[in-house]
Amino acid sequence: MIRAAVLGSPISHSLSPILHNRAYEILGIPGRYEAIEISEVEFPQFFAEATALDASVDWRGFSLTMPLKEIVTDSLTGVDPLAKRISSANTILIDRNSQEVNLKILSTDVLGFRAIFDRLAINQDSSIAIIGGGGTARAALAALDGLVNAISVYQRSEKRNNLVKNAAALSAIKFHGLSKLDDIANHSLIVSTIPSTASEVVVAAIPTKLRGNQVFLDVVYSPFPSAPAIAWQKAGGAVIDGVELLIRQALEQIRLMTRTNFESDQMYEELRTHALAVINNR
Repeated sequence: MIRAAVLGSPISHSLSPILHNRAYEILGIPGRYEAIEISEVEFPQFFAEATALDASVDWRGFSLTMPLKEIVTDSLTGVDPLAKRISSANTILIDRNSQEVNLKILSTDVLGFRAIFDRLAINQDSSIAIIGGGGTARAALAALDGLVNAISVYQRSEKRNNLVKNAAALSAIKFHGLSKLDDIANHSLIVSTIPSTASEVVVAAIPTKLRGNQVFLDVVYSPFPSAPAIAWQKAGGAVIDGVELLIRQALEQIRLMTRTNFESDQMYEELRTHALAVINNR
């Protein structure tokens, strides 16, 4: 039986167990995916025990949320080059046999973003903004890298500038403070990666009228819909919600952890229907 889990803190809001366990049912694969509250301080000991050759649980893999996405790329072996470059990983794959345990650490956030961006009309001259400079923002940057000439990044401070620059090898990065967020009305695609606790600064920057082809992607899915998504849609813009990104990146995790291939669009629809039903009943 497959054993897997999402790790992080806080973790109670996570929809990942709902998605992964439903996927196991659809695929007819015995498995159990759970949520485990793990802080940055607790992670090293938990991970050492979980990946020991004689571990009590034969873990197949872990999904990571904050604050763990950033620390694993510096502290663990087996990190994928792209995850290393963006200093962010959300997936740990564990391959265990009687003699050794092999790890692969990567970012399916990048793959999830790419799946979304591939469905949008993006060209070299597209005006794109990312709000935030953390691990998820850098995954979005990596997914956009090379698709556009330049990407505007709005963040609270400059301390992550070097990490953000490393995430884009081909597209130029233009940095702005959050005081310049009123400029987001000039962009055709905005990706917001800041937490719901800081969403008021984004809501305040959204104008009363937008074009229907201006797209706002908010990675937040709790609360659902997010306050910025509601404001953006009310102003006439198009919204891609955080549930879509969550499922798109989860599809790759499910494929990798079950070692099973499946039709992505069909699985996406199944999982979205299930996730929204759960959200609406909370």
